[in-house]
Amino acid sequence: MGTIKRFGIDVSHWQEDFNFARAKSKEGVEFAILKAGGGDAGLYKDSKFESNYKKCEACGLPKGAYFYGNAKSTAEAKKEAEYFISILSGKKYEYPVFYDVEGKMITDNDRATLTEIVKTFCSIVEAAGYWVGIYSSESFFNSEMNDGELTRYSHWVARWGKSKPVPNSGAETQMWQFGGETNLIRSNKINGQTCDQDYCYVDYPVMIKAAGLNGYAKSQELYTSTKKSNAEIADEVIYGKWGNGAESKEKFTKAGYNYSEIQSIVNAKVGAPAKKSLDEIA
Repeated sequence: MGTIKRFGIDVSHWQEDFNFARAKSKEGVEFAILKAGGGDAGLYKDSKFESNYKKCEACGLPKGAYFYGNAKSTAEAKKEAEYFISILSGKKYEYPVFYDVEGKMITDNDRATLTEIVKTFCSIVEAAGYWVGIYSSESFFNSEMNDGELTRYSHWVARWGKSKPVPNSGAETQMWQFGGETNLIRSNKINGQTCDQDYCYVDYPVMIKAAGLNGYAKSQELYTSTKKSNAEIADEVIYGKWGNGAESKEKFTKAGYNYSEIQSIVNAKVGAPAKKSLDEIA
């Protein structure tokens, strides 16, 4: 989707008292994904999440959030999702909120179980009004999950190398974590501290605000933005920009697009066996 390539970081208590204003002004950082909490030591909030969020707000650095998963069943995934929502509540996020799938989630779950766990978590958080994504390594997306069932969620893919990963499922890598302790592209330090680093290829701030997700009220930007091709709009439908249900048809009409033409393109992209109405897909 487009030619955007923004440089960002992901940060937790491991970076201690991190200077986001300096990272933005001196290091070229354009966004930050903040660890909100996890489930690997009981359900907990990251000790630096509140202060990191406030620092990003103060310097105008767009941010998202992530939750380090540990679920071994869909029941545990539901508890993690509900806890994550409780941490996120009352704040605004210009980037997606992600389920971090690694660690014991990989070693303690078979592929089918893990896939259902991820779907359960993501669907609950999405239903609460958030733009949801999944973070994992390229190899885990390929070998540990049935990723073809997860493509509706934004993919944040880790590969500490020089080339952007492409999951075997064909899912688009919307964000790429290209370095952490190991960094083959640039220095592994931001503000002199070792820090995970990312490229983002999607204009999430515009899309999330326009869709009225992540704490934002719906805007009129969808109706007044520069005209895009039907193919571009179809991609946005698949990624959730145009909302859910019957409201999508009204939006297409107001924005000057043909509902039937968009529906045909979306159906072709998601595959003939899975054809649905746009209202079901959006």
